[in-house]
Amino acid sequence: MSKYISIFFLTLMVSVIYFFLFTNVFDGGDYAETAVYTFGSIIVILLSFLISLMYYLINLLKRKF
Repeated sequence: MSKYISIFFLTLMVSVIYFFLFTNVFDGGDYAETAVYTFGSIIVILLSFLISLMYYLINLLKRKF
């Protein structure tokens, strides 16, 4: 179980680094930037959870067959 938690945090950290790297490239200084950061952060967290869940399901199916 700790393997999947570490996969979650690893993908979360890599995604956050890429997210802030790319937002600095496209710096518009707009008021909508706060909304982009908020929704982008939520999407990054959810996708990191889905990636770790997929690893769990793949290993679960490997054990059954």
